[in-house]
Amino acid sequence: MTMQIRTISLYGKNSERRDVDFELGAVNIITGASKRGKTSLIDIVEYCLGASECTVKEGHIRQTVDWYAILLQFSDCQLFIARAAPLPGAKANSAAHMVIANEVKIPMRNQISNSTNIDSVVSFLTSKVGVPEQITEVPEGQTRSEVKISFRHSRYYLFQSQNEIANNEVLFHQQAKPHVPQNIKDTLPYFVGAADDGRLADIEKLRSLKRDRNQLTKQLNEIESLKGEGLQKGYTLLAEAAELGVYSSNDFIPSDKVLVYELSKIARWKPEDVDCEDSTDPLVSLEREYQGLLQKKNTLKLRLREAQEYGASESGFEKAVRDQCYRLNAIGLFRKFERTHDICPVCKTQNADESKFYAVIKRALADLDSKLDGISRSKPRITGYLAKLREEQSQVLQRIRKIKASINEIREKDEELTRKVDLDILRARLAGKTSFYVESIDWNHDVSGLTNQINILDEKVSILSESLDPEALKERLNAQLSCIAEDMTRWARELKLEHSENRIRLDASKLTVVADTPLGVIPLSNMGSGENWVGYHLVTYFALAKWFIEQSRPVGRFLFLDQPTQVYFPAEKSNSGDLSEIEKDEDREAVRNMFRWIFDLVKTLSPNLQVIITDHADIDEEWFQEAVRDQKWRGDFALIPKSWYEPDPDSK
Repeated sequence: MTMQIRTISLYGKNSERRDVDFELGAVNIITGASKRGKTSLIDIVEYCLGASECTVKEGHIRQTVDWYAILLQFSDCQLFIARAAPLPGAKANSAAHMVIANEVKIPMRNQISNSTNIDSVVSFLTSKVGVPEQITEVPEGQTRSEVKISFRHSRYYLFQSQNEIANNEVLFHQQAKPHVPQNIKDTLPYFVGAADDGRLADIEKLRSLKRDRNQLTKQLNEIESLKGEGLQKGYTLLAEAAELGVYSSNDFIPSDKVLVYELSKIARWKPEDVDCEDSTDPLVSLEREYQGLLQKKNTLKLRLREAQEYGASESGFEKAVRDQCYRLNAIGLFRKFERTHDICPVCKTQNADESKFYAVIKRALADLDSKLDGISRSKPRITGYLAKLREEQSQVLQRIRKIKASINEIREKDEELTRKVDLDILRARLAGKTSFYVESIDWNHDVSGLTNQINILDEKVSILSESLDPEALKERLNAQLSCIAEDMTRWARELKLEHSENRIRLDASKLTVVADTPLGVIPLSNMGSGENWVGYHLVTYFALAKWFIEQSRPVGRFLFLDQPTQVYFPAEKSNSGDLSEIEKDEDREAVRNMFRWIFDLVKTLSPNLQVIITDHADIDEEWFQEAVRDQKWRGDFALIPKSWYEPDPDSK
């Protein structure tokens, strides 16, 4: 597997494209002054490879670019990945464009579209690079979640940013971010190869074997339990059946043949085979009558309430009519048919004829009198109906109390009621146990086949458990890191790093470089000098890269290093990047030796390793200058062309 970077492309909002090309299997140098975009190249590549956040700093790049892209070279094809720049205020953009071909022609801006998403790109990379389907193992007692390993986790071993490569507290890329250190610890065994690619499948196989073994063991234990001592278990079941009323014989130790016959009958027992309770049971009749009376009580209650509401409405109407009569009577108008028609009831004067006014008053008085008579006649009927309902309600309540008392008395006297209710359940359980006994018992006492199956599964579980033992995984990882330590130690001595006279190794549990000295372990954090910090980062990353290549591990075949000379080449003092700008002779020699060491190592591993270095240094020697890619980023030349953010003066 080979995965290296052929081109980094930026698509401007002005529809122009800026390409930075690299050579495969070689050292590639991007040299230039400060603030030219060198450091952003790592951020761009990571973003295209699936980073959750675009870490390109604010400035000309963010202001002018709307798509970032890279062209990757694999052994059998090329892969072009473009990812849209984040929208204002957003950390990332999932929109992506992907092209796969034997040879990809980098598309123009109008050919880029949102044809896929970045998660799909990462899934393809995971499969293409060959990252096996693996889930990290979480030790018992720990609450952290499992991690599904993907291509994203391999990026820890490919990049070294400016603030990491000379850091004595951080060794790996993004190690300073939350949760990343644990992710590195969990995934390192898989990428190094301590955990076999088929480990996940083996874990699932082990679970399946244990499950099968447990089922067979349970079956064997049940058979042995059912057998008991000879047929003793069968006699026990027969005695239990007699106690529950499904076996009527007094012979509790019959012959084997009779025992099997009787147990088979019991196994086929159904509820209807047992005498049911008499349907004339007084308790059943009382319960039925009690329920009917409760329903009748509710009906009477409803009818009584309706009659009371009707009577109340009649009384209200009667009161209104009588009030009207009292008011008429108060002025002497209400005299039942005793007044004469020729005398005005108001002024007491003689009327010649019967007036219309008189006729109206007479009709009103007659109407009131008629209504009063009607109310008086209907009121006794309503009162009688209410009295009848109350009497019937009283009788029903009295009957309910008597029946309830009878039911309670019967229940108190019947001590076997509860047992009768549960009897069918007990008998059904017995039938189930008896059926299993009859079907499972091996009358020849031959369980050798089952035992052999269990023994075979025990052996398989033991072998697989041993190979998957976490301690065995740890031992294998330590053995492989010990092999990697040989290269680290040799190269540390070539770079003349402090403590390199001792064994130098990677401490996977603490994610740092350590020197094993006679006086104890010295971690990178306790080693002095920025030169040592940079040197130990380099030997660690190159040793891992060499191991990944030799062991065909699923990790990209490139290293991207930013500013490895920063401890010698302070940016604020660098103009041309020439070694003459470094004050001390030994520092100039150290820079030259470091680059020379990188070039020689890449040549040894060629064409399997590509190294991209972004730096201020610009060594005026042929071997170095041949590795410089793109125009040197000094003066007006940078990653982003000046024309992208400044108007062309000739256009005015």
